[in-house]
Amino acid sequence: MNSDPMMGNLADILIVDDEPNNLRLLSNLLKQQGYKVRAVLSGEMALSAAKLMQPELILLDIMMPDMDGYHVCHQLKNESETCQIPVIFVSAKDQGFDKVKAFAVGGVDYITKPFQVEEVIARINCHLKLNYLQMKLEEQNYQLQAEMCQRNAAEKALQEQNKQLRQEIERRQITELALQKANQELARSNADLEQFAAIASHDLRSPLATINGYAQLLQMCEKGQLNDKSNEFVEQIIKLCDRTDLLIGELLSYAHLNHTQEQFQLLQSDRLVQQALENLATEIYQNKAEVTYDALPTIIGTESQFVQLFQNLIENAIKYRREEPPRIHVSALLQDHDYLFSIQDNGIGIDEQYSEHIFQIFKRLHAQDYPGTGIGLATCRKIVEQHGGSIWLKSEVGQGSTFYFTVPTAKGVVERQMIAAIGHPN
Repeated sequence: MNSDPMMGNLADILIVDDEPNNLRLLSNLLKQQGYKVRAVLSGEMALSAAKLMQPELILLDIMMPDMDGYHVCHQLKNESETCQIPVIFVSAKDQGFDKVKAFAVGGVDYITKPFQVEEVIARINCHLKLNYLQMKLEEQNYQLQAEMCQRNAAEKALQEQNKQLRQEIERRQITELALQKANQELARSNADLEQFAAIASHDLRSPLATINGYAQLLQMCEKGQLNDKSNEFVEQIIKLCDRTDLLIGELLSYAHLNHTQEQFQLLQSDRLVQQALENLATEIYQNKAEVTYDALPTIIGTESQFVQLFQNLIENAIKYRREEPPRIHVSALLQDHDYLFSIQDNGIGIDEQYSEHIFQIFKRLHAQDYPGTGIGLATCRKIVEQHGGSIWLKSEVGQGSTFYFTVPTAKGVVERQMIAAIGHPN
């Protein structure tokens, strides 16, 4: 039970998440700690609830339909009656720029799912105390101006409160420095891994080409020199060589994404999609696929990478088809400082629980039934994230899938560059 005398009455906490299971989990956890808990399922409901009765702290999910957590936090901080409420983001998004964006819109902390119970409680207690100390400091400053007779006692209390605040700030600075060091180590580790993948892949191609060449020579032997079983083995060797060469090529492409020499430029999305469709002309014809797209916006990025992004996603929609011919539609709309793209299909779909799993490199759900390397969607994620966006999937088994990804507008790109230049906003 939360009985810290600093907090007085039990704190009122508002939880915002579009997943009922997440709401129940967090609500039960906080109620066991003695907090008053309110739970809502959308950003609109959160704004209404916060204005009707201001909570002392908000736990806010990011990925929600209609209005995401960033937009909700931005709205709260722009309203005088809710701007002082501490907002802690709770999300499965664990990229550095996601956290930077969370702090940029006014969040005071960021908890990554899956979370540790002790960590959640500790962070909530910390920010409730910080908020309490801030409110107490303002109250005492007012009393100092109004009650000069109590100045000495009030100043002593103020000094004690300031000391606690400084200690808390110092602890947070130490934590931030540790986080920065960890991020630097991770970046160095990723760079080493990419270099290893490039070198290993390059060195593998030479002996693979030799094996493939010898196998083709065997295949060209005069009839009768090889029996049917031997010919079958040779064909299998050639197929495996071709598949391995494809895998190595995609692995090299993935490893080189961080080192592209192309400059960012204005790109017509319609033309990027057209180029991707031209590259996929054979697959579209063979599968009798129908691919349509709306008028698409002009974006900023590298041309080859965005062509690859659209090509991978459309090819994925064609590959994982049902009995009926594939029907694929590409669209985009403006949301704040991002363009939200969607690629919708009528394919086999996947279970929602695997929607994050498929973006990991070499992770495949239908390896036995469909050809592929398991690198395509990982490449898509890397391209999108390198351009300051995010990618996710909404799907249902047997009902098709919709891939979503965001691309910053010109204004959004400038804002991200400013944030990167100064580290993070105050």
